[in-house]
Amino acid sequence: MTADPTAFRGFDEALRRLYLLAVEPDLSFEDKVARLLELGSAALGLELGIVSAIDEQVYTCSFVHGPDWAPEPGTRFDVDGTYCLHTLQANDVTAFYHAGQEHISDHPCYLNFGLESYIGAPVFRGPIRHGTLNFSSPDPRQQPFSAQEREFVGFLARWLGNELHLREERRQLRAQRSLFAAVIDAVPEAVIVADPDRRVSVVNPAVRELFGYSPDQLVGRQTAVLYEALDDYEAMGKKNFNPGSHYQRDRFAMSCRRADGSVFEGAVSSADVRTEAGEHLGYLGVIRDVTEERRFERAKDALIATVSHELKNPIAALHGALRLLAARETDLPEESRKLLEIAERNAAAIERMTGDILDLEKLREDGDRADFHATPLLPLLDDALVSIQPYATERHVRMELKPAAPSPALPLHAERIRRLASNLISNAIKASPENGLVTVGLTTDGHGFWVQDRGPGIPVALQPKLFERFSRAPSYRVDEGSGLGLSIVKAISDQHLGTIDIETAEGEGTTFTVRFPASESASLDATG
Repeated sequence: MTADPTAFRGFDEALRRLYLLAVEPDLSFEDKVARLLELGSAALGLELGIVSAIDEQVYTCSFVHGPDWAPEPGTRFDVDGTYCLHTLQANDVTAFYHAGQEHISDHPCYLNFGLESYIGAPVFRGPIRHGTLNFSSPDPRQQPFSAQEREFVGFLARWLGNELHLREERRQLRAQRSLFAAVIDAVPEAVIVADPDRRVSVVNPAVRELFGYSPDQLVGRQTAVLYEALDDYEAMGKKNFNPGSHYQRDRFAMSCRRADGSVFEGAVSSADVRTEAGEHLGYLGVIRDVTEERRFERAKDALIATVSHELKNPIAALHGALRLLAARETDLPEESRKLLEIAERNAAAIERMTGDILDLEKLREDGDRADFHATPLLPLLDDALVSIQPYATERHVRMELKPAAPSPALPLHAERIRRLASNLISNAIKASPENGLVTVGLTTDGHGFWVQDRGPGIPVALQPKLFERFSRAPSYRVDEGSGLGLSIVKAISDQHLGTIDIETAEGEGTTFTVRFPASESASLDATG
């Protein structure tokens, strides 16, 4: 309800004092409320002023202004024993000027406290009803409260409600700031918050340990100081940290520089920071030193690749010898034939695993895009389905390629995309029940494809490490494979600057969607 300026005629001094009270920067909330009650009591000529908080049936005197007989702050009453019950029921200003001669002469508040005159209004903290603002006196008034007096009390109640709302917002803000500070201080990795211009605004104690800078040395400086090379800083800005980017969150590696000039490999998890209204506040990054971790991984990869390479020829020879023996299995006793089948099956598995390891190593090392040519996806998917049909038939699983419009040419390495698609389809077949269906199709824009099975889904615990080497879902009914198939899929996708999305639910199947960028397709020779 909007106040009518003429309604406050006669309250000019009270409103002037209320204005001064509102703009006083050094007054606490408690002091403001105390002065508000004093101001209202004086303007209305009533001795007692109370701000109540009401929780269900409990009426609590939060703030009190009045003579010695006034209740102390914190005093509680049953709300049914107060005049404010009528204010709450009306949800508006209510008043009694001579209670003993009105219809509430038998009200508990009159019987217990003898309050003859009363005026009160509900107080709302935002949408939440907080309680009431009320003024009263044991002395009756000569005439009913005027419309101006009612409007004045309603105005005071709205002003008080706004102050309560602001107070609660400030309290929540302080709590959130304290929680935020505690969280980032507790994080063992370096946490850095930067504004939209990439100037450091907040750091946690781990930043000093990792970079060697104190907070005072970093706050206000560009994050460029943390990069080994200025070119890397500028490249990252063009990719993610500029007004034109649709940056949300990312994980990336960067070469970091400490205060003493030393350099380390950093793994960064970052996020765009925005308010609920969409206002851009900046960026948050969590950085950890992965130098030793990367060194160990490289050494481990080199060892695995070396061992696999050295084992490849002996294993191939062993497998060949076992196949020759299997060709003459009719000359062997039944027990020996069973042992031979087991040996041949395990030799084949080891041979596949060493081949996958070497292929994965080659994919990780090979950054050459000379064999990438503008190629449509649909024929490659069709080739993959044809090549894997015998495997699907053996497992009694049907496959279906969804019809699609002609797909656009994309910058692809055809052989590797066939391998990628074959691995995903093979996994879908393994995950499918007998007589199940595996469906393959292009994305709507033709810049990617999807593979869907109706199997048991991927367990939640496995999903974060699904593309790691030797990860395999235990729900596959065919216990075979090296656990490297999805690692190869990820490596091929990364080579093509692609993305892989997974939709899965336990008991409801899984869909892998692979998407590739099309930006280079126009520059590639469509004929190869």
